[in-house]
Amino acid sequence: MVYRTTLYTVMLFALVSTLAMLTQTARGADIEMEIFYLPHRPAEAVVAKVEQVAAEFNNVNLKKFSFADPGAEKLLKKYNLRDHMPVAIFINGKNNFIVNGNRMNLRNFPKGDPFVPMFAGEWDYKDLRLILTEISGEK
Repeated sequence: MVYRTTLYTVMLFALVSTLAMLTQTARGADIEMEIFYLPHRPAEAVVAKVEQVAAEFNNVNLKKFSFADPGAEKLLKKYNLRDHMPVAIFINGKNNFIVNGNRMNLRNFPKGDPFVPMFAGEWDYKDLRLILTEISGEK
C-alpha cells in the first residue's frame, strides 16, 4: 500500500513537471530587446511607445541605452552603430526583419512620424508588434 502511494506520488510529480515544461516551451523563448536612442524628447517619445508595445508581451527583457552613455560604447561597436540616428532597436541581436514580405530595419523614427522626415524609418509600431508576436509565439 505504501509502495503504491509513493509510486502514484512520483508519477503525479513527473506529470506536473512535464506539463510545466511544456507550458513554458509553448509560451516562447525570452526575447532580448535593446533600444539605443539619442537623448532628446522626440527619440525618448519613440522609446516610451516601444516600451508600451513590449509590455504587451510576457517574455520581453527590455534594455535601454542612450547613444550618449559612455557605458554603451561596447554595444555600439558590437552592433556597428556609427551613423547618426535617433533610435535603433535590436531584438535578439537583430534589427533587420521581414514583415508581410517587406524587409525592414528597426532604425530611426517610425514611418509616418512627422518629426524630422529625413530620419523616417521603414518600420512602425504595428510592424514591431508583428515581429514580437512571431518571435514570442504569443497570439
